[in-house]
Amino acid sequence: MKKVFIATARHVGEHCKAWALQNTPEGFSLTNDVNESDVIISVMYDKIFSKDTLEGKSAYNFHPGPLPEYKGVGLSSWLIINEEKKAGVTLHEIDNNIDTGNIIEVRNFPIDDGETADSLHAKAEQHMLKMFKEWYTSLLYGKYNSVPQDNNLGKVYKKRDLEKAKDITRFIRAFQFQDKEPAYYYNRNNEKRYVKYE
Repeated sequence: MKKVFIATARHVGEHCKAWALQNTPEGFSLTNDVNESDVIISVMYDKIFSKDTLEGKSAYNFHPGPLPEYKGVGLSSWLIINEEKKAGVTLHEIDNNIDTGNIIEVRNFPIDDGETADSLHAKAEQHMLKMFKEWYTSLLYGKYNSVPQDNNLGKVYKKRDLEKAKDITRFIRAFQFQDKEPAYYYNRNNEKRYVKYE
């Protein structure tokens, strides 16, 4: 009997686990102990597995961004900041680096006008749950093809990058000039709202 550990720190991962409890094929069972597992499936897990933990195991990650361009965390925010037109979720093998393993599938979807990081993240979770259900059994049996990433593309976004990007003080100051239009944003009703430095 092969044992499967599903690692998650997100609501969508709990949905995946609940579904897997009812749909794990014969010859496999779920475990809560990563060390006794034969297969690791990560669904937006917030920790990095050690080399020792991965040794001798098949390991996969459902990632909330399109690889290889968007590795790391806070990707719904970065997709909007970078004015991308499409987002995506990726299924990839886990290696010893951050989101650099061979890609099994990237599933893209459009970013709508007025999209927020929250709404985009919710869409990614919906696509991820669907992808999990479609790939789960194939992953357990090792029935898939994968391709290496071009790791010269994209970057690894870290929590500290997102924290830095939140501070828009310099932008507000940069557009504060006597008799000139100050910085602005458009609200949900497409109305222009000004932001003044005070």
